[in-house]
Amino acid sequence: MNVANSYPASVVSDGLLQLVEQSLELMACYGRDGRYCAVSPALIEVLQCPSEALLGQTNRDLAARVASAHQPKAMQKYWRQVDDAIATVLHQRCAERRIHALPTALVQQFYETTYTPITDQQGQICQILSISRATSIQMKDRSKQVGMPDASQLAAHPDSLVGIEMPGLETASLADLPTAAQPTAQEIAQNPVIQKLVAQDFIVQNQSGQDARSHTNGKPHLNRNPIDRSAEFLQIVLDNIPQYIFWKDRNSVYLGCNRRWAEMAGIGAPNDVVGITDNDLPWTQEQKDWYLECDRRVMETDTPMLRIKQSQRQADGRLSWRETSKLPLHDADGNVIGLLGTIEDITERKIAEDLLKQSEKKFRKLAKQEELLNQISTQIRQSLELESIQQTTVHQVRQLFNVDRVMIYRFEENWNGRVVVNSVAAPWQSTLGQMGRNNGFHQDYIDLYRQGQIGIITDIETAELDIQHKDYFKSLEMRARLVAPILVQETLWGLLIVHQCSNPRDWEESEIELLRALAGQVGLAIRQAELYAQATDNAATAQEKAHQLETTVQDLKQTQAQLVQTEKMSSLGQMVAGVAHEINNPVNFIHGNISHLQGYCSDLVALLNLYQQHYPKPAAAIAEKIEAIELDYLLEDFEKILQSFQIGSKRIKQIVLSLRTFSRLDEAEKKAVDIHEGIDSTLLILQHRLKAQPNRPKIEIVKRYGDFSRIECYPSQLNQVFMNLISNAVDALEQQIATGERSDNAEAPTVTIITEKLNNQVMIRIGDNGPGIPDKNRANLFDPFFTTKPIGKGTGLGLSISHQIVTEKHGGHLIFASELAQGTEFQVTIPLHQ
Repeated sequence: MNVANSYPASVVSDGLLQLVEQSLELMACYGRDGRYCAVSPALIEVLQCPSEALLGQTNRDLAARVASAHQPKAMQKYWRQVDDAIATVLHQRCAERRIHALPTALVQQFYETTYTPITDQQGQICQILSISRATSIQMKDRSKQVGMPDASQLAAHPDSLVGIEMPGLETASLADLPTAAQPTAQEIAQNPVIQKLVAQDFIVQNQSGQDARSHTNGKPHLNRNPIDRSAEFLQIVLDNIPQYIFWKDRNSVYLGCNRRWAEMAGIGAPNDVVGITDNDLPWTQEQKDWYLECDRRVMETDTPMLRIKQSQRQADGRLSWRETSKLPLHDADGNVIGLLGTIEDITERKIAEDLLKQSEKKFRKLAKQEELLNQISTQIRQSLELESIQQTTVHQVRQLFNVDRVMIYRFEENWNGRVVVNSVAAPWQSTLGQMGRNNGFHQDYIDLYRQGQIGIITDIETAELDIQHKDYFKSLEMRARLVAPILVQETLWGLLIVHQCSNPRDWEESEIELLRALAGQVGLAIRQAELYAQATDNAATAQEKAHQLETTVQDLKQTQAQLVQTEKMSSLGQMVAGVAHEINNPVNFIHGNISHLQGYCSDLVALLNLYQQHYPKPAAAIAEKIEAIELDYLLEDFEKILQSFQIGSKRIKQIVLSLRTFSRLDEAEKKAVDIHEGIDSTLLILQHRLKAQPNRPKIEIVKRYGDFSRIECYPSQLNQVFMNLISNAVDALEQQIATGERSDNAEAPTVTIITEKLNNQVMIRIGDNGPGIPDKNRANLFDPFFTTKPIGKGTGLGLSISHQIVTEKHGGHLIFASELAQGTEFQVTIPLHQ
């Protein structure tokens, strides 16, 4: 139902709509169809939308328009929220409060908006009034706009107060809490629209001299003057506002109120309040005096009094709390002509504040208790120092409980014991190392402690204790105490004890439970420390055994490698020596007879020559034979064959000599030798591997020997080193060629052997121009059984044995330098003299 259907357009224009359009607040007025009837300039500025685009439109229409124009989603959300709020008010027929968010230039601003339904004489909603207020720090200061005192006014009127309490207030309790609470009225007390309406009512009173709120048959006179119609509309507005509102003249005489205030005061109808004072109302004398004093201060100082708290006992015995604000009202010349009062029921908030104050100390203590428990738990998780944990526990418990002494008592044999750590406040004595030795007090409670029970004494004077125990406690200057057992895996380890020495004490349940929890944490710390100590010992023992085992395994590996290589070289040496010996005998026989054969051949050739001289014409058969065997060529080639026999036999003798030199079975001890001979003999043995093969070219050997005399060494073992290093170089070159990693344009595969004298040492460098050694293999190169060769191609012992021979047997060094795709060089450095 539109408001124009109940009132003439002039009433609407002169009344609520005019006030909305002229208000400095964020206000809007909607019809019952949800369309905008009026919008304040302040709201237009916030929405950044002209009034022409709002009036006559619903919020649903505005949301759809924003969506079609692809404007920010925040505005779409705002229009939908307002539309929902208006629909809720229309459906529930009561005021609604919402929080809306609107984006400003820098941040998102939040506004608290109250939607209040306005009803007509038939009780039908004709309009909805919305009032918004910023709720963040971006809220503009409108104190001067709404009549609130600024800093200069408050300084000029020191009696003006905000948030004061009425004398003689009662204390609320949870049982006094009513089932429902009234909404806040602070925006009403500070609203210039309401003040303007009430001030207009003063004009009605002054101009008409009669009650402007009279009605005929429950309906308004539609032909009365605008002031009458405006006052009538004012009453409708105020009756629909969910707050208690009243106004008085300069003499504290009531001139009007809304229906809620009239019902609260027990008057019945707002009309009946005109002309009465607080003396005519059912207030106590103390309340009446206080109300008049507040009225006087507000009107004489022209300063508002906001949020005045007061309590009132209801007829049903419940205690209610209210918060009243009183603001001075002015005429056109700025003179104070009365005051406006608003009341808010704050019973629920007041009781909550009282409960909060009453429990604040308790909650703070509980929070500190929880903090201590968490602190000790954290320390236990982060530290395994038992003494530090115990010291922290007793110190923090003494401070938190505000007691005189806290200690940890540990049981020993036969349930005697001693205090292992304590924290004591002056001037009370320390019990460290004492308490409980050779006394049977704790033995009486062992079974209870094992069950986890807490020992509680509030006052030793009234406790049921024998004289011996009382005297014992008095010797400790103790009046009250708590004892919590410390259990480690269900075994009673000790006690966490709290002493109050200065006076008796009623222990709180939270303190008892906290002490129980702390004792449990201490028991956990003890168990954890024991496990750590045990684990540390076991780890140390296991580490030592592992180290010994590793050393043994390494020794076994090395010994095994040495035995294998030694046996291998011994077998090879024996075989080589045997072969050399077997070959040496026939070779010597052949080589020794060649000279005789040459002599015999010379004699036979001389005889043939002599026959040819004396018988130049042989018989026909002889001539044919000479021609058949080509006697002249035979005699010439026969000499060459004898020469080749002699050269071959010498070569065989040299090979046999090299084999014997390499094996050197007769040279197990160190002696001075020429290492170049050993290198040459090694190359001779490997000659078959250096020759060209069907799948690869010949491997070149480059030798650059230094000029130095013999050196002392173990010849056979050193030759073994040369064999291993040269063989590995040949293997690397062959593998690079076989895998295709070596390009056809690369240099010829080459093994370079260089010897040189460095002061008192000799360096033998054996290198190749092969693929190099990858980084991942370099660290393990001299480890026994480590090999990068395919299975069956290598044992992984060559370099390990070579390293051992050079370093341990000869006191030298075996190192290498390698670069990928460039090659590898091994350097053997040994002293000239062992």
